[in-house]
Amino acid sequence: ARQPEHPNAVPGRTAAFNLVLIGIGTPELLPVTRAATDRVLGALAPDLTGEHLANMIGSHLLKTLLYISVACELIASAGIGTALLFFHRSNPFSALLFSVPTLIITIPSTIATLLWIGTVYGAKLRLQTPALFCLGFISVFVSGGISGFFLAQPSIDTYLHGTYFVVGHFHFVMGVAAMFGIFAATYFWAPKMFGRLMNETLGKWHFWLTFIGVYCVFMPMHYLGLAGNVRRYSAFTDDYLKPLIPLHRFITIAALFTGAAQLIFLYNLVRTRLRGPKASDNPWEATTLEWSTTSPPPFDNFGGRPPTVYHGPNEYGTKGAAGDYVMQASPAPVGAA
Repeated sequence: ARQPEHPNAVPGRTAAFNLVLIGIGTPELLPVTRAATDRVLGALAPDLTGEHLANMIGSHLLKTLLYISVACELIASAGIGTALLFFHRSNPFSALLFSVPTLIITIPSTIATLLWIGTVYGAKLRLQTPALFCLGFISVFVSGGISGFFLAQPSIDTYLHGTYFVVGHFHFVMGVAAMFGIFAATYFWAPKMFGRLMNETLGKWHFWLTFIGVYCVFMPMHYLGLAGNVRRYSAFTDDYLKPLIPLHRFITIAALFTGAAQLIFLYNLVRTRLRGPKASDNPWEATTLEWSTTSPPPFDNFGGRPPTVYHGPNEYGTKGAAGDYVMQASPAPVGAA
């Protein structure tokens, strides 16, 4: 028999509320993740690997690929949120229309991922903490992005949408990937901000515990979704959900473990600010302008002496250079055979 509805229930209220949340919350998905991806691709990766893609595939081709990525993102951002609405009893034919822009978003993501992998390939990679978080970012971004292919298909998403599969996918791409970008940037620019180096041993412990922990938390959620475990349930009373309780217990323990690992980062940050070892002006042998001033920088960043820019921001392995890299503010000539 059909159970009676709540006396205060309004038909369609739940669906309408979800539509409002999705309409407001979805547009910022691309900018938030893009902030981390730009840091990995545009600044940290070349400085930590000594390799830049413009040297490998040509600057004109690189610019063309980036323009295509931006165009695809603009198209996809107009309709990606509608992929989350497949379960709202919409017309099956309209679901196909919503699926197209969601699949389009895979184009710039794939281009960006290939650029990151190409930057690392053949580079003189130094596996310090910022580089580890950059590599970890690529890993979790790809792991979460692959599951997005399934959610972009209306026939599959009808089954998976209301399950933990979406929770695992979303947190890999949005939560963990963005946080890895933040951690990488913090470890990378802390010497410039504070004038002190963060402890490398603590940083690597923080990375490995966090990296393993997030996979233990969110990867099993994909299995829960495939098993039909609906999200937002506070109790698992149905017979088919009871065998999944041990996995939920494992995820809870892993989440607490991963949260506790962040205390290492906080301790390292506070310790560095108070009594960390002094940092040189350019501890990473980077090329951009912020590394041409003191650590920490003086008032107005350059102490009243604005630098003169002679080169681009990614002069690594340049012919005719005296060293392995050339800073932007260095007048040393480059390009000679």
